[in-house]
Amino acid sequence: MLSFVSLMLLGCEPPPPPVPGTLERTGEVVKVVNGQNVTQGMIDSQFAAYPAQTQDQIKARGQMDQVQEQVVIGELLYQEALKQKLEADATVKTAIALAERNALATALIEKTVTARLTDEAIKKWYDDHAVQFARPQIKARHILFPKDAKADAEKALAEITADRSKFAAIATEKSIDKGSAKEGGDLGWFEKKRMVAEFEAAAFAAEKGALVGLVETKFGYHIIEVEDKRDSVPVDEVKDKIKGQLRNELIEAYIEELKKAATITEAAATTAPGATVTPAPEAAPAAPAADAPK
Repeated sequence: MLSFVSLMLLGCEPPPPPVPGTLERTGEVVKVVNGQNVTQGMIDSQFAAYPAQTQDQIKARGQMDQVQEQVVIGELLYQEALKQKLEADATVKTAIALAERNALATALIEKTVTARLTDEAIKKWYDDHAVQFARPQIKARHILFPKDAKADAEKALAEITADRSKFAAIATEKSIDKGSAKEGGDLGWFEKKRMVAEFEAAAFAAEKGALVGLVETKFGYHIIEVEDKRDSVPVDEVKDKIKGQLRNELIEAYIEELKKAATITEAAATTAPGATVTPAPEAAPAAPAADAPK
């Protein structure tokens, strides 16, 4: 019979360490690999680990089945690695520890940056770098006629001048710029040096709401409608670009904060364990001075 002390000792034994790489097998079971369930939750976790751009590509191409296959292959390799007890290998232990540390560091940075990457912070960055976005732009539509169709262009211009609401319909029907024609001639916002010189000069010289034409370029004859003008790109249109830049700056600033709050010193010179220390030789006594008493 086990003694009371033995029973107590058994009850106090620490639980075995967790198996590295253990995942929660949540959600619907989609495959069973050597008796172990591969679940939708595992697949979702694998998908979430991909960069956003890769996720978009997978969705667009309908390749979620490949993500599932990757998880199944990963499960096979994981089971075999445990069977061979590779988790006990010193090099593997180090790799696992480094991966865990990196995961924690990444999570900390993500949490901190997400909290600081606010609309207010983005607007402040935009205001502080306003010179970068101070670029005159116009929003315009156009209709392009070929060089040998000047008469048709003049007729269209007269029709639109009489009724401006017809611009989009005529652009869709007549313009040989098929890219903008399907949008009623809409060119969106553009700045200088984006269009051929003659088109640019005419468009930027016009007032907001003006109808300009005919403007001849190497492409043919243009009828231009200037819908709007502005002196700089608004923050909403460059928000994603600012986020990328500001994110990097926030990461650098946070790391500097941690450094300043920490105590980081150079390591003191120490003797390696087991090394023999050789004492320094004693200094020889100084010779007596010439006039010293004998």
